[in-house]
Amino acid sequence: MLAESFDRRVSSRGMQPCLHARVGEAWAAYTVADVDRAIGALSHWLVGQHLVLGDRVLIQMENRPEWAVVAFACARLGLALVPVYTTHQRADIEYLIDATEPKACVTSVHMGSVIQEVTGARTIPCLTVEVQSETLFPSLDAPTEVDYPEVSGAAIYALIATSGTHGQPKIVTLTHQNIAANVASVLDVLREADLNRPQRFLSFLPLAHAYEFMAGLHLPFATESEIFYCDSLDRLASEMQTVRPTLMTAVPRLYELLYTRITQQVAKASGVQRWLFQETLRLGAQAPAERSLKDRMLNALCERLVRTKVRQRFGGELLYFVSGGAALNPEIAKFFTSLGVGILQGYGQTEASPVISVNRPGAVRLDTVGPPLSGVEVALSDAGELKVRGELVMQGYWKNPEATAQTIIDGWLHTGDLAEIDADGHIRIVGRLKDLIINSGGENIAPAPLEQALGFEPEIEQVVVTGDGRPWLAALIYPSESVREGSESVDDAIRQAVKRVNASLSVHQHIRKWVVIDEPATLENGLLTPTQKVKRHALIARHQAALDALYHS
Repeated sequence: MLAESFDRRVSSRGMQPCLHARVGEAWAAYTVADVDRAIGALSHWLVGQHLVLGDRVLIQMENRPEWAVVAFACARLGLALVPVYTTHQRADIEYLIDATEPKACVTSVHMGSVIQEVTGARTIPCLTVEVQSETLFPSLDAPTEVDYPEVSGAAIYALIATSGTHGQPKIVTLTHQNIAANVASVLDVLREADLNRPQRFLSFLPLAHAYEFMAGLHLPFATESEIFYCDSLDRLASEMQTVRPTLMTAVPRLYELLYTRITQQVAKASGVQRWLFQETLRLGAQAPAERSLKDRMLNALCERLVRTKVRQRFGGELLYFVSGGAALNPEIAKFFTSLGVGILQGYGQTEASPVISVNRPGAVRLDTVGPPLSGVEVALSDAGELKVRGELVMQGYWKNPEATAQTIIDGWLHTGDLAEIDADGHIRIVGRLKDLIINSGGENIAPAPLEQALGFEPEIEQVVVTGDGRPWLAALIYPSESVREGSESVDDAIRQAVKRVNASLSVHQHIRKWVVIDEPATLENGLLTPTQKVKRHALIARHQAALDALYHS
């Protein structure tokens, strides 16, 4: 079913470039016909491994054209894709293989021997792809005719693991209809904004992430767009200059890194340059009608000397960043919007294929994740939990009926997120229900807004707020590089940052004490998910003794 949009493109735009990747220092372009031939060759190999409708195929690979080929081959054959992050550790891989029992595996030579060792021990045929090649799947023979089955919308298309923030990841079962419905709803947004035309996407979020899988793969194919694959975050800035993307999907961590980089550069600039930058932010936050004649003249200068240069850093043709995967700090959204870089913040979950809502161009509310997509119903439970209903809702958790029954009730997906919905339907996410802090006075405190505010301070790189059952709030704080390497006392620097944040909070939200930790949450130490979310409960558990000491000192 999902392969139909690609099949139509084959018949009408066969020689049109659609996928691009670095081969050495040059870009290699692959036409629709190139991709179609590769899909046929891979399909022939998969059928030769005796895979049939409904069997699973595990993939672990960097973002590459071959990733898209595997996805569309599975779509045509009615096979279920099991994506694995390139950062997944051996235990993660073994868990996914044991849970989903794939009948074949496709990986790249860069992934090393771990996945081949794991699959080899289970006698799973594994195709290793040589990337950095001008030919897609050069090791495969030219395809013979493949007898593709009829694939219904109810067929399972992807088994995608959740981030595992609160423990063992669940495996979300998504059908062809789930993904197709989500793509169709996002297309409605693009039509409203006159953006439903071929675009240039720069893909760097892992395709194993449900967000990039839908918005960075299937959405571009539905709009006959081109996709350029960035295989390293270190190359992202330079790739944006050469690719000049028009649309990009990204997670908040990217904007946080860009914000830090820009503000650090501004801090080193001359006094006049710093003043002009601050005026750009001030004027960019104003509605044009509110500007005086003097401010309009100054804003024109800011547009030419500041905003144009900032946009050039992103290639000069970027229409919008679309933010998802986690909550975006409204102050960072305001920062980039004031600099003339459009950010449309959305919201979703893997369980919802994944996009639920998004801000619309021309009607952005920076403190919200926008109204729901077309065909998506939302409501709040008595506890304030956001519920979602529509064709985008997953079939359930793979072989986990108990968890499914707890999450999908009377057709409604219970997201686990606390939210507010305004009169115009815009959704504001308050925090996770599981993360809600109830202090010893019985007051409910969502830590996410506090962590966003603290994380916005230049002295703080990572922070987790805690205090459940306690009389006041405490925090675990990892200082920023400038503080760690500066001459000022780390404690004094953190104290000033916390004081600034507390000044804007209610008394019961104040951070009274904190523990400065000497190691950040990372993928390597198991405290960060592949989607760059801190495993807050694991981090708190690791530093529980130090936190307990705060309340007895």
